[in-house]
Amino acid sequence: MYHIDNLSAAAEMPPTLPVMFTQPRWFTEGGEGIEPTYPGADWYNIIQAEMLNVLSLAGITPNKNELDQFAQAIRLMSTDYMMPVGIPYPWPGSTAPAGFGLMVGQSFDGVTYPKLAAAYPSLVLPDMRGQTIKGLPSSGRALLSLEADSVKSHAHNASSTATDLGTKETQEAGDHVHNGVPSRDNPWEIGGDISQRFNPANL
Repeated sequence: MYHIDNLSAAAEMPPTLPVMFTQPRWFTEGGEGIEPTYPGADWYNIIQAEMLNVLSLAGITPNKNELDQFAQAIRLMSTDYMMPVGIPYPWPGSTAPAGFGLMVGQSFDGVTYPKLAAAYPSLVLPDMRGQTIKGLPSSGRALLSLEADSVKSHAHNASSTATDLGTKETQEAGDHVHNGVPSRDNPWEIGGDISQRFNPANL
């Protein structure tokens, strides 16, 4: 895609002509007393300006030797406005579709993928295998930080009646805590304020 580029071209776009019709009009080759349609410089300038603005919005510099720049712009803008780069997106297939990648904890080149680097400054994608996404709390967590799984502290009350043993409780008030360091190797040794899975924070 390129603007008109010859000695007859003007350096500035002339003012557009007044509107003649509010309903669409179409080209004709003429005949039987009807003149063929002549678009004129005004129409060509409008179309050229529209196309150049599409390239500008997509961040593409016009190049006379590239004949797919308009297609590139459409693809780039479709990605930007329909699905931001870096968004975790569930997919019901065993392989990622074309143009997408699995989030399995891999590193990537920030120069090759600058928009992805803006979303993941560490240049490492989270490993989403077996994970769930949790909205970022209003305070207390950093974006993209990993939160370990835990089981909320809770109480089990129990008693034994109608025997000569009297009444027995597991502990005073039935309170107890599962102590230990949260880990996948020892998932039974966990405790905390809430019940949850391992999860990375996302907006």
